[in-house]
Parts: sequence; C-alpha cells; structure tokens
Amino acid sequence: MKNTHDRLDLLQTFIRIGESGSLSKAARLLDTTQPTVSRRLLELERLLGCKLAIRNTANFSLTDEGRSLLAEAHDLTDRWSGLSQRLQGGQSRPEGTLRVIGPSGYGTGFLTDAVTDLRAAHPQLRVELTLTDRVVDLAASGAECWVCVGEVRDPGLVCRTVGRMERVLIATPELLKRTGPVTLARLPQLPCVGLIPYVTGNVRLINRAGRSRIVPLDTPIRTDSLLASYRAILNGAGIGAAAPWMCHEDMQAGRLKRVLPNWWLEPIGVHVALPPGLYRPARVTAFVEALRQRMHALPGFRPAG
Repeated sequence: MKNTHDRLDLLQTFIRIGESGSLSKAARLLDTTQPTVSRRLLELERLLGCKLAIRNTANFSLTDEGRSLLAEAHDLTDRWSGLSQRLQGGQSRPEGTLRVIGPSGYGTGFLTDAVTDLRAAHPQLRVELTLTDRVVDLAASGAECWVCVGEVRDPGLVCRTVGRMERVLIATPELLKRTGPVTLARLPQLPCVGLIPYVTGNVRLINRAGRSRIVPLDTPIRTDSLLASYRAILNGAGIGAAAPWMCHEDMQAGRLKRVLPNWWLEPIGVHVALPPGLYRPARVTAFVEALRQRMHALPGFRPAG
C-alpha cells in the first residue's frame, strides 16, 4: 500500500501529463524519463481502478475519468500542501509580500477590488500589483500569480480557472439612432470597435437556446487596451463588447444600450496561473479565494464548476 506522499507524487505526475498533453513533455517538465512517467501513470491507474488516458504511438488523450481527475487534482494537492504547512509549523497565515500580475483593463476593476479585500482581511500582508496586457514570463517576473483573461498557453504553469465572463454588445443611443435597428445580418456592415485579440475579425455569438453564429465585424478602430476600447464605445465610435459588470452603470444611466439583447459573445475564461510545484504560500491561496469571492458577485460571471 502506497503512503500519502507516494500517491501525491503520482498525482503531481498526472497533472503534468494532463496539462502538457504528452508523456514526453511531462517527463521534461518533471526532469525525469518518459518510461518513469509512463510507469507512474500505470501505477495511478491501478490504484484508482480505471483507465485515465488513451495512448499509442500517434495519439494521446485523457479519458472521461482522466479529465475528471485532472479537474480535481489541483485542489487535492493544494489542500495537502496547506495542511502539511500547518502541521509542520510552516507558514499558516498570509504574510510577507504577494506579487501579482494582471491585465490592465480588468486589473483596475475586479482585480484591484480583490487585492483591497485581501488586505482588509490580512493587514499584515503587503501586495505588489503589476498591470500589463503582454504575455508574462512568470518565472522571470518574480511574481507568484498571473491573472489571465483568455487562454493560458504555457504548459509549464499550473492554471486555476476562476470562471468565465459573459460579454455583450453595446453602443451609445446616439450611434444607434444613426444606424437604425441592428440585426445579425446588418452587424457586419456597421462600424465596430475592435479589442485585440478578443473582438476582431470573426466573432462567435451565442443565444439563450445555445445556437451560435459566426459574424464578421468591420473594426475601423482596433486596440489592445480594454479601457481604450471602452472609451471609444462611449465616444460613439462604434458598436463594441464589454462584460456586463463593466458597462452596468453606463447602461443604467442611459449612456449605453444593449445591442442584439438576445445574443452574447462567447464567454471568456478567467484564470490564475501559478508556478509549478506543490508548495503554495498561504498568501497565494488567500488571494485566489479573495479573487473568486469578488468575481462571483459580478453580474454575468459564471463560476468554475
């Protein structure tokens, strides 16, 4: 019978396999050999009594059971890490300096709110928040957390999905008076404000029934800044997209109106990317929880299952 530590090693190996999508990549990330990774996967499958992956010389994919395990594995390893810290007399409360990187537009909203909530709960903690819309090299940055909107492409990072944000189409009443009624058929002919890389070219719209349509957009103004995009929409430069929590006050005040109210842009994921490893300082765990709580209160936000 394997002890708890051995089982955690198997689980950590499986996390690397699932995130990297191959045994060889997982072996490189773990600084070991592919046969060792394969043996650990077989041991875990024997221990759990189910097949976790389908593998042959050409393809590799997780089974339904493997995907379910991967979804839960991070929380299991984090809980064990937190428990061992407390039992071994390690850091049991958030302290020191937490360094967080996040996107500039969203960072001035829910991310800053989460940081202030965290400081209110743990006054001894110091926080350095860096906002950027560029891809981050987390190891080189010295930060412990990177809050990402959209896909995280670095397989070497541990990714926690907080949830998904709905996005709606909006415009000023003055612009809509000039354009007339907006329909799916007319939308490609109307000026839109592009947000690189999320709202540009073809976008997928989804209705309540789950039907989707791919619609091309004409974006004479494009920017990679969420705040600049939103400002251009408020200035009447075109139809644009925003999360409901961001445009709620302007819609209530009549400065903006919903366009195509029965359709939404495809929801976009919000993730916290962390360095690999089992150890998580208490300040990191506390920040992730503060972010979850703050975002769960936002309109149009769908928490991760």
